[in-house]
Amino acid sequence: MTDWAKYRSLFPHVSQRIYLNHAGIAPFNLLGKAALLDFVEKRLDKDIEFWPAALEKKAYFVELIARFIHAPRENIALVTNTSAGLNILTLGLSWKAGDRILLNDFEFPSNVIPFTNLKRLGVEIDWVHHHDGILEIDEIRKKITPRTRILSISMVEFINGFRNDVKTLGKICWEHGIIFSVDAIQALGALKVDVEELGIDFMSSAGNKWLMWPAGLGFIYLSPRIFSEVYPAQAGWLSLQNPFDFFNYDQPFAPTAQRFEPGVFNTMGIMTAIPTLEMMLEIGIDAIEQKVLSNSKFLIQLLKEHGFKIYSSTAEKHLSGIVTFFHPQAEQLYSFLKEQQVYVSLREGKIRVSPHFYNNDNDLETFIKKVRGFKK
Repeated sequence: MTDWAKYRSLFPHVSQRIYLNHAGIAPFNLLGKAALLDFVEKRLDKDIEFWPAALEKKAYFVELIARFIHAPRENIALVTNTSAGLNILTLGLSWKAGDRILLNDFEFPSNVIPFTNLKRLGVEIDWVHHHDGILEIDEIRKKITPRTRILSISMVEFINGFRNDVKTLGKICWEHGIIFSVDAIQALGALKVDVEELGIDFMSSAGNKWLMWPAGLGFIYLSPRIFSEVYPAQAGWLSLQNPFDFFNYDQPFAPTAQRFEPGVFNTMGIMTAIPTLEMMLEIGIDAIEQKVLSNSKFLIQLLKEHGFKIYSSTAEKHLSGIVTFFHPQAEQLYSFLKEQQVYVSLREGKIRVSPHFYNNDNDLETFIKKVRGFKK
């Protein structure tokens, strides 16, 4: 049985505030702090020429990510954020006028702009429209054409936490020979993600939300099916097969996803993120998912008991770590909660709540009390 109190103790902010905004940005923990301070201390005057050790740490970090998403480490590359990762896909493919990309109108811009930016090349966008925050599989299927090359979707939608049926979509894409691209930033760290089981061809995610990494650090995954199709459009010295053969300008790209890493990486971010990823693997992503979904179910129950209308889907298969609800004075409530040291998000005139595995029932009960205590 997981000792949740043990892991909660690694987040000292819980003694001062109730933090329920992991879909926005996540707090650090004591493990990450210790690793970062140790790194900074060594860089001050002990291990200034840290590069060999940094390369080893980076390789270890990629190995942890590979275990986390059940993927070959050779197919993972580090990036700075989700948008940067998706641009590797869009800029790395060869395009012809009339090629089509299938998107939906409920996405965060990171999973839209890299694709609409291709319209200058004659690429056309087909849109699936959401219905009150719900995306229907049948409507996505109907939008596929013989010229559709990519379907890109978020595993979890950022506004209301709608969890898409990624496994079914993966099968559909494979049946039609379409590249299946997934923005996983609102899923990774909260939900199980097995890229091979889900049929994902390309995945991009920053780590500053549910993964609780520093901002400016993320990764991409490319399946073996599409690896050779994606050209390293943004190449640099670390993209090469032997980066330290400095004057061999004609050498080939690295045979692994390292070819998509042009230069020096976010070393401080990696040092901070490693202990957090180790902690999550120690807990187990199955246990984390169960705890996150248990928090969401309990929060939905509390909201319903007190008469609040919920915007998120309450269907089991569409649940995630995000619960969004309506309030007639959402903006004022958001400000009030912040004054009360309760942190959530205000999104499109609604209140978005996103507790993580270390949050407990008392956090959520206190949140409801604060909401009910708000005076219009």
